[in-house]
Amino acid sequence: MENKILEPPTIKVNPGTCSKCGLCTKICPTKVFRATNGDDKVITHTEECVLCGQCICGCPTNSIIHSGFNPGNFKRIINKKPVTHETAFEFLSQRRSVRNYREETPPAELLEKIVQIAGFAPGSPHHRVGWVREVTIVTGVDNMKIIRDMTADYIQKTIRLLNSWYLKTMANFSELAKAGVGVVPDLTMRLDEYRNGKDLIIYNAPAAIFFHAPKFSSTPQTDCDTALQFVQLYAESFGLATCWNGLIQGAAAGDHLRGFTKLAEFLHIPGENKCYAAMTIGYPSVSLHSIPERKVDINWIN
Repeated sequence: MENKILEPPTIKVNPGTCSKCGLCTKICPTKVFRATNGDDKVITHTEECVLCGQCICGCPTNSIIHSGFNPGNFKRIINKKPVTHETAFEFLSQRRSVRNYREETPPAELLEKIVQIAGFAPGSPHHRVGWVREVTIVTGVDNMKIIRDMTADYIQKTIRLLNSWYLKTMANFSELAKAGVGVVPDLTMRLDEYRNGKDLIIYNAPAAIFFHAPKFSSTPQTDCDTALQFVQLYAESFGLATCWNGLIQGAAAGDHLRGFTKLAEFLHIPGENKCYAAMTIGYPSVSLHSIPERKVDINWIN
């Protein structure tokens, strides 16, 4: 699996079918398309193209030829409003993190189908780096045990770091260091439970999904976060439950621990990539009957 800056695409406009409506010049976010005084199109700086495909999606006469896209791979929009706002609210508001799973592992075909929705998540792949969503799916009791064991090792080493005299001293001056030291009791509790044979790391989940991206792309954290959120929501429609898991993500990324790479290596994450988001997934063993109220603090500037 390679990650590199892609070559600039070849972009052309078919003069025989172009209606000169100017929509491509209006819709392109990087101004690759420009109009001359005669309404003819000038295509410049194709190295700035971010492969958003907006020019092709918007052109009313299908006159744009783009080497980065296969016209047959575009999904036609048939229903521009597939759900009502009431249904959307009910669906989104009922999604909750679940940490109680059945032993049954979701079929590989289903997990792969669900993960494909990540390709429709928003991102910022400038210079075409990070456009492809990179995901690792883990299933199987033995594999999930490896993830749990390696994450427990990561937690132990993190606790040791956070308990160092340097971090404790820095906590008197840095809010970031103070917040880090503040999670030690929780991490310690989880490690103790793990040593006693109880799983408060992955909660005996039958599967996990890791999202990783090139470290040199423009917004890798955002790209992975939005991809994960899309997958979580789509999974709900199949009766699956998920939980955004920062522990296994941190272990896969080796966050704050220089040289902690064994989980990333187990997941076959390329060296130029980093895991920015991770989740557990499976069939829920509990059913919630209500939704807690969450306040939203809104400030207006108008």
